[in-house]
Amino acid sequence: MKNAFLYLEDGNGRVLYIDLSERELPRGNEYAELPFLAEYSCEAEGELHGETSNFRLVSERERGAVKESVYRSDDGAAEVTVMRKFLRGVLTQSCEIKNLSSGRLCVKKLFNRFPGICTDALSGDYLRDVEIGVVRGEWGGEGQLFWQNAEELGLYRATGHRTSCTAQLCSPAAYTTRKFAPLLFFRHKKTGTVWAIQHLPEGPYVLEIGLTDLENIPGSFYSAACGAGDSERQGFRYYLGRNKSYRNAETLFTCMPSFGEAVMRLAEYRRTLRRRPAPPIMFNDYMNCLWCRQGERECLDLIEAAQSVGAEGYCFDDGWYRAPDEDGSLRLGDWIPCDSRFGGHTFAEMVEEVTCRGMIAGVWTELEVCASRAAASKFPKSWFLRNEGERIFRCGRYYFDLTRKDVQDYLIGRVRALYDLGVRYIKNDYNGHPGCGCDHRNASPYAGLEVHCRAVNAFYERLGRIFPDLILENCASGAMRADARTMRNFNTQSISDCEEYEKMPSILNGTLLSLLPEQISVWVYPYPRIFWEMNGEGYLTREYIASQADGRQTAFNLVSGFMGTPLLSGKIDRADEKNFELIARGIALYKEKRDFISTALPVYPLGCARLTDPLRPIAQGLKRGKRILLAVWRREGEARVHIPIEGIAGAEVCFPRGGCGIDRRENAVDVVFFEKNQAVLLDITLG
Repeated sequence: MKNAFLYLEDGNGRVLYIDLSERELPRGNEYAELPFLAEYSCEAEGELHGETSNFRLVSERERGAVKESVYRSDDGAAEVTVMRKFLRGVLTQSCEIKNLSSGRLCVKKLFNRFPGICTDALSGDYLRDVEIGVVRGEWGGEGQLFWQNAEELGLYRATGHRTSCTAQLCSPAAYTTRKFAPLLFFRHKKTGTVWAIQHLPEGPYVLEIGLTDLENIPGSFYSAACGAGDSERQGFRYYLGRNKSYRNAETLFTCMPSFGEAVMRLAEYRRTLRRRPAPPIMFNDYMNCLWCRQGERECLDLIEAAQSVGAEGYCFDDGWYRAPDEDGSLRLGDWIPCDSRFGGHTFAEMVEEVTCRGMIAGVWTELEVCASRAAASKFPKSWFLRNEGERIFRCGRYYFDLTRKDVQDYLIGRVRALYDLGVRYIKNDYNGHPGCGCDHRNASPYAGLEVHCRAVNAFYERLGRIFPDLILENCASGAMRADARTMRNFNTQSISDCEEYEKMPSILNGTLLSLLPEQISVWVYPYPRIFWEMNGEGYLTREYIASQADGRQTAFNLVSGFMGTPLLSGKIDRADEKNFELIARGIALYKEKRDFISTALPVYPLGCARLTDPLRPIAQGLKRGKRILLAVWRREGEARVHIPIEGIAGAEVCFPRGGCGIDRRENAVDVVFFEKNQAVLLDITLG
């Protein structure tokens, strides 16, 4: 099979086939469909309805690297322009629909469609020979890859007639990765060929999987379509005046001989889209640490410890803007420092305590929301998202309407006040979302939410232009909005709120399918104070400290951090000498390898492991040229972990020293662990 991308069209510009090899088109391709799905209605002269089958290609042109194909509806009411670009082995596509009528056009659906997933060329049994990869998520359990057949997803052929059955994966709200990542894989089990699709949503989205088989045509192949939603299932309706247009979000598509190559190809392309540099190594005082219980002594001790182990910044998480005895949900939206929080220090002095040590000072915020008792809640009702005219109140929050410039100006003013104090890092959270719709004059509530989400992206882009040296972390309740489009405007993404360190490697596996290593921050919390032990330091008994003495848990945490950027936390100020030195050594080594990590691509020698399967070992690699930085974790399974790596010429342990053995073979390396829940970082050289 050739390592080339074949992209064929018929005389009408319809996509027929996308594959890696030059081969004859399979029978039945004359029935292939257009590369978009569109539905509309028009009020101009009675009720006119439009569907994809009513469009005809009218013109094509190339503008630089972009090919534009223009399709016009038979009734003359609408025109769709399909914009495609092929770069680095990835096809990118978006569509724009324009109202050509004299009245108002109601757009009911506009999806990018890829009907060229022609697995029938490789097999006649779509159900047996093809598996579909879906990345599911849950709070604290993100990035879980499941391989399923079409029937398990609800997609099957019932009769010999052409089927309209589809399977839909969707995020109907502003949490774009709450249940699914906007990512699909189709893998032919016999050949290993993988078709990969990554949508770059701007709010709610639907990934639709269909069968493009026709009546009395043997065999079957898949199509995939991506867009915000449709009127029938999600209630998507966007209204266009005369000569006005609506454009959908972009989708990436590639096809490669293997799963690993497809993942690398998408990552390589996404790296061309990056706008912001990688983040510094921050210490954050929330997760498994202070849990909002910030005080003068607690923070000063941690600031000193963070500096000593080599952290490059300190982030004051939830608490800095309110009194210790005040509910945090009462002040969201004001973002005024509470000077009584830190005893003899004002908050400005605490920030100075960080910066005078040569570190970056950061704060936690939820810029898009407002508490019901905050002073900001008294702003006009029009400043907030509304549904049927009333302010949306959900998850204990109102939601600012960022389509308004005055709202954006207010929030930028609050950021400027923090910036003037010396803050150069913002961890921006989003611990609730407004539901599945909001009012907009030209859209249904569902489509109005997409309008708002696009304004949110524009706001963070504007924030980055005004404060170019301000580092922005996207938290979003621990990766509930961790899509590649959102990440264009952030330096880093906190990949989970998972508190149990042994589950983090599985989350890493799945996250690196969607995001780049330099875009993710990985919680590293030696000496953790987990949530149910958050009150006081009674858990720090002699027995607990003795249980940490071998450094195994500390090393496990740090190895995870090498696959992105370490986000330090935990009560490291109480760590014993051995663990403290181990943290410092790991951070120093990370700094040596940071340039490599920021330019490497993810590899999966053992595939993706689920966090619910602790008997399975996990490996995650970052590859550049003939070198792989490989993290290997043993959880509860066998001591010997066999890792196939073709062409291996050398392997050495980077971190930690001791604790395991390695046995290099011609096309593999075996790691022998001495304890459960152990990890090691290897430096692999290829021949």
